[in-house]
Amino acid sequence: MSTSTETQSRSKGRSSNKRPGEGARWNNAVSSPDEQYQLKKQAVITEAAKAFGRRGYKNVSLDEIALALNVTKPALYYYFKNKQELIYECHELVMQVGDQVLQEAMATDSSGYVKITTFIKNYLALLTNGLGAPAILYDLAAMSPADQKKIKARRRKFNQQLRQIIEDGIQDGSIAPCDPKLAVFWFMSAISALPLWYDADGALGGEEIADAYIEFLTKGIAPVRQADGISDPDNGN
Repeated sequence: MSTSTETQSRSKGRSSNKRPGEGARWNNAVSSPDEQYQLKKQAVITEAAKAFGRRGYKNVSLDEIALALNVTKPALYYYFKNKQELIYECHELVMQVGDQVLQEAMATDSSGYVKITTFIKNYLALLTNGLGAPAILYDLAAMSPADQKKIKARRRKFNQQLRQIIEDGIQDGSIAPCDPKLAVFWFMSAISALPLWYDADGALGGEEIADAYIEFLTKGIAPVRQADGISDPDNGN
């Protein structure tokens, strides 16, 4: 089974073998004006996602984003009306990344268990590896009510697909019987809570966090049972 995160899909308006947000640069040389516009817009979104992730939406100005891109603030208004529209596009970026990682996991010829753990590992690695996306996942209130409604609808569909993987895993015997809805709520809530404590310069990187989350999800915190030489806490031994 391959857990490669190389996407096979096409991004809107142009073909690419990278996920949204990967490789976006302001000064990319392209032949088509439309491609140039899309790449520069993507560069703004990616830089904004990083800034919002590091410092929070309220603490980042458009001036700072422009400075990071080495352009003027008025240049940003060519792509976005205001900062609120930009935070929506950042949420869209995170959802696109999540959708692609999920589709890659679902496309593998493997058990439900392998699919769900592959998704968690690859998704967390991407969210904590430069995008600054964890904070964006947490900051829905910064968007307009209409944009919040759009993102919430996408999240519902996203969670439904995750629940289907859990259900498939229960059917194929790779996942123990459980409530798929609660299982998805648990690990997605854990992912969404990352901005409350995650430090990009801390001891744990995205892969280590993903491994720990998978360990908690699949084994819980109970000790090994008597069959492995450790007493069963349920029996009081």
